[in-house]
Amino acid sequence: MKKINNAFAKKDKNFGCFGCSPFNEHGLKLNFHLEDKKLFCIWNPDHKFDGWKNIIHGGIQTTIIDETAEWLIFALYGRSAVTMELNVKFTKPLHSDEGEIKAVAEVLNFNRNIIEIKTIILNNSNQICTESVGKFFVYDEKKSKEIFNFPEHKDFFDNAD
Repeated sequence: MKKINNAFAKKDKNFGCFGCSPFNEHGLKLNFHLEDKKLFCIWNPDHKFDGWKNIIHGGIQTTIIDETAEWLIFALYGRSAVTMELNVKFTKPLHSDEGEIKAVAEVLNFNRNIIEIKTIILNNSNQICTESVGKFFVYDEKKSKEIFNFPEHKDFFDNAD
């Protein structure tokens, strides 16, 4: 697996994304890895993100899905995107007291500037707890940089990659 660097945090020390910023003390501080055109997010939950006792809040799960899908776009295409539609199905409680969870995102379809991505969240026993299909509007490289101060694509990867 290839680690994806947080090029946004390297570029801006005030970067405060709730999902992925290492600087946001209240955030999730998510990290990502790429393998075979799939993006993986492995996260060790904390009880402060629970809804019901020991069950990760659905909004937090949805944030993890949204972030993982967006970071797949960043890693594969080096462009910014915004969420157009996100359909989430909660199939099994995702417990915060059972160790690491894993989100996995993969592209289903990419037509013009609309990309469709399937993302799942697996519990520590590799059971699917949450699944989603989302549509994202993908900006071209020029607008990604102009509108979103998007980093260089190469900055998401180590020099050796």
